Amino acid sequence: MNKIIVDLQNIVLELPESKIIVDREEYEHLKEKTSKGRYLTLNEVLELLSVSRPWLLENVLYNPEIRSQIDIDQNPDGFVKYPHNQGGRYFFLASRTRDYFETHFAEIMR
Repeated sequence: MNKIIVDLQNIVLELPESKIIVDREEYEHLKEKTSKGRYLTLNEVLELLSVSRPWLLENVLYNPEIRSQIDIDQNPDGFVKYPHNQGGRYFFLASRTRDYFETHFAEIMR
């Protein structure tokens, strides 16, 4: 037997006022929309990726091949604003940062 069928005609499920049901497609769209136009700090990226600062700097941000793809000063399609001096701040476009790490996970982790 592959299925169990339960008749729920006389059962009412009530959601608390604080909860809603949303289609997965709508949920994904809303999730994506929240990061559009938002910037992340270096600390937020470290938290997002669960890696150490030295690891991210060495393996991603200071890697010349990766930097040429993500640095807005080297590539008009980049999404990371590198600091101009030591102690300066990095700024990451949130939506593009998430997409980049999702897409390039295997090659970065090698």
